[in-house]
Amino acid sequence: MTRNNSSEFSIFFDDGGVMNDNILRGIQWQKMIGDFFSPKYGGESHKWSEANFEFINEIMAEYTEAAENEELIEYNDYYSDFILRWVTSMFEYVGVKVPPEEMHNKIYFEVIEAITPNIKASFPGVVEAIKNLHSQGFRLFTSSGEHSVELKGYLRGMRLKDCFENFYGSDLVNTHKSDEVFYDRIFKEINLDPKRAIVIDDKPIFLEFAEKIGANVVQACLTGEFEPSYRYYVENMNELPEVIIKLLKKVKK
Repeated sequence: MTRNNSSEFSIFFDDGGVMNDNILRGIQWQKMIGDFFSPKYGGESHKWSEANFEFINEIMAEYTEAAENEELIEYNDYYSDFILRWVTSMFEYVGVKVPPEEMHNKIYFEVIEAITPNIKASFPGVVEAIKNLHSQGFRLFTSSGEHSVELKGYLRGMRLKDCFENFYGSDLVNTHKSDEVFYDRIFKEINLDPKRAIVIDDKPIFLEFAEKIGANVVQACLTGEFEPSYRYYVENMNELPEVIIKLLKKVKK
């Protein structure tokens, strides 16, 4: 495959379950949260960790219910409320005076900037596969339901940030990763024909959304949570460059 052929295609990486192990990442987050807040604001380190754990479980249950009932609000409105509630809940749980509301965004993004580059949770072969694909000339993007600032932080820690053109990020297209609109907005923003997109995700539902608007898909079956349900899949990220070559041979027929 020549570099020119490769540059015709854009590859979109999900984060959790594809680039990073969410279980391992969660464990590290819990410790780092306490290490960040306790020296800065007081309170015991383990209480800050507990506060984060309790809030995330609560908000995820709410999110799942809202998604199932098709009651999700626009992403950036949702995220503003998330930050407000997260900061308030954390400080109240630990028993420390809640900072003024105008400080909440600053506190939240200070935490993101401090912690995300220090997380070490990437799956084996991910770094090498991404560097390989970048060196071949593929355009690389993320396509995750996380915030773009978080994605940049994780990739900075993986020493891969410069391999990516942009970090989508539900915030960048102001929609949840809950239907094909998510991918449609991304592709339109970069003026990309979906037939020139390759979406890598672990969850079949997201691959279904991408495929629905014409994208090519590769399933990442790295955690054992999902059995392969698509023609092109990987069980180790070292396999990804070769799988993409096989996929493109099919596309060009």
